[in-house]
Amino acid sequence: MSNQARKKLFNLAQLYQAHEVQDTWNAAKGESVIEHPDKGLISPNQYRQMGSRLGKRCPYCGQKMTYGDSYKASSREEAIKKGFEYINKQGQKTINKAQSIFFDRKYLTLDHKLTKARCPERMFDFDNLQFVCWECNQEKGSNNAFDVQYIFDYLDSLATEALNRYKPL
Repeated sequence: MSNQARKKLFNLAQLYQAHEVQDTWNAAKGESVIEHPDKGLISPNQYRQMGSRLGKRCPYCGQKMTYGDSYKASSREEAIKKGFEYINKQGQKTINKAQSIFFDRKYLTLDHKLTKARCPERMFDFDNLQFVCWECNQEKGSNNAFDVQYIFDYLDSLATEALNRYKPL
């Protein structure tokens, strides 16, 4: 890790520009910066690999998350052939892409419960990270209220279903 990246890790609360926050996260993906309660210091990449071995389901959509090279593609055409293209909540055809790699919509990602854009000092806190599929992580974006809205929508749908099944007397 460069000295500049090391300095940013020690001054996370001083990051104000989105590119600085993202650069800091990217620079530390292979560095031991997360204090895991059982494993000690691990990198974000190691933590993601641990999640993949657990066969995790996304906490939002409930789908089993994917991980590994077979869920990646190096071109748009290959991604379409592998079935990575889907219709997002806005009704647009989407393929998840990071740099020049395309990913399955259920690819396992690390999500920041309190977003790194708004709370950069919590960027590497173990308690602030969770495994989420790429599609749900994209939907959540930088919305710190996403969990509350998700729970509200879920409870609202339960109430609607109950009212539809059991008509008031």
